[in-house]
Amino acid sequence: MRDWANYRHYGWVIAIAMLLVQTVSSGLGFYNMSVYMSFFARELDASLDAISLSVSLFFISGGVAGLFVARLLERWDIRTIMVIGASVSGVALLLIGRASNLYELYALFTLFGVGNTGVSIVVATSLITQWFPDERRSVALSISSTGLSLGGVLITPYTAYLFDKSGIFEAMPLLGVIFVVGIVPIVILFIRPPVTLQAVKETKRNFEMEYLQARKSRFFVCVTTAYVLIMAAQVGGIAHLYNRVDALGGLGVAAGSIQALTLASISGRLLGGWLLTRITIRPFLFFNLLIQLLGLFLIGFSEMSEVAIISSIFFGFSVGNLLMLQPLWLAEIYPSNIYPRLFALSNAYSVIGVAFGPYLLGLVYVNSDYSVAYLVASVVSLTALVIIYAAGQPMRKVESKL
Repeated sequence: MRDWANYRHYGWVIAIAMLLVQTVSSGLGFYNMSVYMSFFARELDASLDAISLSVSLFFISGGVAGLFVARLLERWDIRTIMVIGASVSGVALLLIGRASNLYELYALFTLFGVGNTGVSIVVATSLITQWFPDERRSVALSISSTGLSLGGVLITPYTAYLFDKSGIFEAMPLLGVIFVVGIVPIVILFIRPPVTLQAVKETKRNFEMEYLQARKSRFFVCVTTAYVLIMAAQVGGIAHLYNRVDALGGLGVAAGSIQALTLASISGRLLGGWLLTRITIRPFLFFNLLIQLLGLFLIGFSEMSEVAIISSIFFGFSVGNLLMLQPLWLAEIYPSNIYPRLFALSNAYSVIGVAFGPYLLGLVYVNSDYSVAYLVASVVSLTALVIIYAAGQPMRKVESKL
């Protein structure tokens, strides 16, 4: 029988499998957060900024857990990590449905964040980077990371419908089951580590010095700092989009705005993956930051739901590409043997922005309005653009093909 894990083109199977995994993990995690905030605020009779803290804890715990997951990738079979992560996430979602107060909600969203790390972006990008050490990497990442947006298209509207029909506490256990059933079989049947990853484990070489030098470089520091701000603006804007459009046009239009944003994100990411086989990353990152800046501004100052949806589409074109460009740029510059730990560290810092963004916009909204909140997000995006410019463009590394 052919060993498919050693077959060069099996990487495309990995990319599609990770697309499906990230569809479930992001749909029930990342993109569902705006729906969770809206419904839990009503069910628990809590303020929006108090509920936003549970979302922040989800992202913070995930970022910290990512550092440990990157270490485990050097020692454990990746399938073991993913199965454990999916199982923990499923249990957390099930128990969230039984939360009766804010403290229980905070603890369970923290647990959900830890579990979700085992099946999300750190694991996915590390696996794709190992399978694709050449120019095909941008296309493979664009395919696999499309799941990050597809989850918003397929799962978020269904979640909103389910909550509206059955109630959030009755529906959450079903979401927990979907998380496990939707991921574990795919992992067992299709996910395999590449030969190069096995070779790195077997040689047991010490890359600690190379890693320490890389994380102190100006490029790494600037890109990581910029992504703290990029993700604060992006995730803050997405987390409050449902509530923002709900005020303009109702629940149906609000769910439609999330769907429109994610469809635009998918289209933009696939186009971006193709373009990056022909252009360099740095100017493309500048371009997408400008789109994010303008999209957030337009959402904040929309006075009609139709305009808000069009602005969401505009904003959405940048969302997928900006999520993809962070791991792709780091993988282009740094060797694959230290990439998982470097990206996990950069991602952990950027999670500060992910966690703080929804809370920041919620705080500004409570004390002012959404126009001011989204204006703040636009200014944060502009600051990130300036820092990216300061990062410069270091020399590319060269790696052999798989």
